[in-house]
Amino acid sequence: MGWTLGQLRTFVTVAELGSMTRAAEQLGYSIGAVSQHMSALRRAVGSELFLRRGRGMVLAEAGRTLLPRARSILAAQKQAEMAMLGRDFRSEAIVTLGVFGSASTRALPSIVRLLGQRHPHIEVRAREINVETMSAAVIDGAIDLGIGINYPAVPLPPMRGLSWSTVAGEDFGIVVPAGAPRPSPQDLAEADWILPPAEELFGRAMRLATSALGIAAKETHIVTDTAVALALAGTGLGLTLATPIMMSLGGPDVGLHPIAEAGGREIIVLTSPDPADPVAAVAEVVAEVFRPRMGP
Repeated sequence: MGWTLGQLRTFVTVAELGSMTRAAEQLGYSIGAVSQHMSALRRAVGSELFLRRGRGMVLAEAGRTLLPRARSILAAQKQAEMAMLGRDFRSEAIVTLGVFGSASTRALPSIVRLLGQRHPHIEVRAREINVETMSAAVIDGAIDLGIGINYPAVPLPPMRGLSWSTVAGEDFGIVVPAGAPRPSPQDLAEADWILPPAEELFGRAMRLATSALGIAAKETHIVTDTAVALALAGTGLGLTLATPIMMSLGGPDVGLHPIAEAGGREIIVLTSPDPADPVAAVAEVVAEVFRPRMGP
């Protein structure tokens, strides 16, 4: 096929950023040049590489097939360049890891450190993804693997092109201002509650968790951002639920009272069903970083 390294590099950048405009800014090209690269590559492949979704772009089936191979070609090209410079360079692989707020705060430094010790030839690049769309990002090829969440009360359905494994489990607890006593059942029933939107998986899981406590939670504040919800709870504006890992987004003003009756969540690692060796190596490191936190 008559593609060039420049076209492949542009394709990978567009795939990772989901926008030709943003790709042009990062590469220092004009939007017209990026569009020409993509048109030429589409003709060489013989299939559409991207589909429009809203204002952004997602990979079509041919694009999902090409993306990991394009990354391998570009890594091999870099290896050849460095070998010609006389450097001792065994191999290099770049793996894009999807993360969300509490996972990146709590675990990402340990993942990068352990990966550097075990697999110094693998470079991991973090990309923040809404945890609600982490599965789609893996399936679409926007990331190589992702750290995601599964709620046993609202389990993820099987998805074609996706595989996952559970690496940690943790129970919900009630978030209160630091030093405040554990709320009584009456307190729980009468309190204002800070909950995520009901249309989100987390929102549905939270509502099932409060129902398991035997209450109909008074939904006073609807908040998507966990850090904001913790901040509101710390000022006494309401109660919310969180896990120990989620509490890493809070500060000294909040405390957590474990309450197993409310259920919990699982940290999962999402990959394609047959990940490349570097992706599998990163997945193994992610699992090791999280597994010590698993309950019995």
